[in-house]
This record gives sequence, structure tokens and C-alpha cells, in this order.
Amino acid sequence: MREILTNTDWTQVIDTIWTVVLLPVITYIGMQTGNYARAKRIDRYTDILYRNVLDAVKDVHETIVKDIKGNVELWTPEMQNRVKTTAKTKALRALTTSAYQILTAAHEDFDAYLDGLIGTALYDLKNPESSGKDPS
Repeated sequence: MREILTNTDWTQVIDTIWTVVLLPVITYIGMQTGNYARAKRIDRYTDILYRNVLDAVKDVHETIVKDIKGNVELWTPEMQNRVKTTAKTKALRALTTSAYQILTAAHEDFDAYLDGLIGTALYDLKNPESSGKDPS
């Protein structure tokens, strides 16, 4: 036993342990930490986007929709699409470039996702007691 201990190249043993065990574990932990940070950033930007959409929908509703809602001749599908596009534009302009890039990368069909957020914000504004969210 003493002969094995004296003849062993401890530098090589430590190097092997480092290469086989520790390096993959440290790499895995680093990747998981990076993924977690990325997910938290996406969550934060998603919350910011929803607040922007909610503000844009409120603004468009107050400035455009209330004036033409009662007039059947003016409230056409074309006008509804124009109002929706205006709300989208206002919400996106409030985002930073990096937030926009991260959100478009995270959501495959970002335009459909944004349409869904606008629908949710409109519902939340019309039904504040059932949404559980504060519309202000």
C-alpha cells in the first residue's frame, strides 16, 4: 500500500478528478444558473409588456373608442383593426429595444402573443373584479 501511495503521481490524479468530475458539474451549474437568469429576465419583460399593453389599451379606449363606440357607422371591423394596431404600436414603443428582442425570441409568434395580451388587457379593464388584477 505504501508503495502505491509513493509511486502515484498526485498531480495527474487531481487533474483527472478535475477533468472527469468537477469540470462537468461546474459547467452544468453554470448553464442552469444562466437559464434561470434568462427565464427571470423574460418574466420581468413580460410583466413590463403587459403593463404597457394595459396602459395602451386604456389610452386608446379613452381617446378613440369612447368617441366612436356608439356610432355603428364608424365602428366597423376596419376601425376595430386600426384601434388594435394603434394599441399595439403604443405598447411596443414603450419597450426598450433589448426587451423587444428578448420577447420576440422567447415567443415564436410574437404578434399573436401580443394580440392575446391586448384581449386580456381589454377583458381586465372591462371586468376588474373578476380578473384579480389591478387595472390601474
